[in-house]
Amino acid sequence: MMTRVKPALAALMLLAAACATESETPPEIPADALPAGTSLGSGTIEGRAVFLGDVPEAEMIDMRSDSACHRKRPDGAGRENLVLNPDKSLRNVLVHVVGGAGGFFAPPESPVVLDQQGCVYQPHVVGIQVGQPLTIVNSDPTLHNVHSVSKANKPFNFGMAVEGQKSTRYFHAEEVTVKLKCDVHPWMSSYVGVFSHPFFAVTGDAGGFAIDGLAAGEYVVEAWHESLGPIRKTVTVTADQPASVNFEFSG
Repeated sequence: MMTRVKPALAALMLLAAACATESETPPEIPADALPAGTSLGSGTIEGRAVFLGDVPEAEMIDMRSDSACHRKRPDGAGRENLVLNPDKSLRNVLVHVVGGAGGFFAPPESPVVLDQQGCVYQPHVVGIQVGQPLTIVNSDPTLHNVHSVSKANKPFNFGMAVEGQKSTRYFHAEEVTVKLKCDVHPWMSSYVGVFSHPFFAVTGDAGGFAIDGLAAGEYVVEAWHESLGPIRKTVTVTADQPASVNFEFSG
């Protein structure tokens, strides 16, 4: 059964529609932007994000408030604010070069895809370039609304009521990070890191990351986690071998 839109939510979505126009239109790319896919060199930064401390008990989400969500996930789902691998390495850490990346890069034409599946955003954390399409998909037979919480970019808030529905949005400025949430299902959240260059990565099943295509030199690299905050380190990159850096988060 499809979730009804509450009057307050409907009013909020109508109000936010005034801000949606900018997010629906790609920004103008500077004339001197480096072409998409440009490599500055053969340097690589690689490493892992790890968690120090006692492993907290996983918190489960009860989805019985929406029958469509409950049918897809009858046992609920674990909250993704702290996801650890068996070796205590961390998933969903956004790692990116802060300075010295070589200017503005034109974005790829291919979109980053964010799916609402089983009333959970997948992936939980993504990186995207300024002007790169973000395609948001609703794979659930129930209403979701996609509500962005941002500072550098205009917010948007729109509903997706049909299973299989897709909608594309664009970011016009760098921002670490933009939070996306669903006001219908308050447990749903995702984070989008927006950059003017392609030198970013998100840690996964092994807690590792690799950032390629860098010129030799010194870089400031930040690892951002939604619950544990950011950590910055300075890394020296050479063309001969990967520069290794690990980020240790305390809980």
